[in-house]
Amino acid sequence: MREDGVPTMSLNKQPQIDMWWDNGSRIVAFPHRPGEPDRATGLCDSDDAHNDLCPDAAMQLGLTDFEEYFSVLRGCVLWSPTKKTSIIYHGNATTPQRLQKMGAEFSLNDWKSRTDTHYMMGDANDDLFED
Repeated sequence: MREDGVPTMSLNKQPQIDMWWDNGSRIVAFPHRPGEPDRATGLCDSDDAHNDLCPDAAMQLGLTDFEEYFSVLRGCVLWSPTKKTSIIYHGNATTPQRLQKMGAEFSLNDWKSRTDTHYMMGDANDDLFED
């Protein structure tokens, strides 16, 4: 159990990384083991990009071709091998309950969450693209 009382995953599972989408009732993720850390950041990140995996995720979520890429919550999980902790990056609309489910989806033992402007929804997303 973590300090804040949140149960942790089994210690024999290795934390995983990659992209995720969440429509509020279903999580679509492509977790895999981390590779080598990035020399600049020290974090293990995926070579995948949301726009590459989006068609697969959209199909699994039952989205139509007319539904916008930005209409579903999304984010990514990175691993810090030096700190032995994972980071769940997400937008402004991801709830603490869904973050808990994301931690389970990626077999995370010790993690923290961070908002990232790439994953903002609604007005916060619109503000990023105003001139």
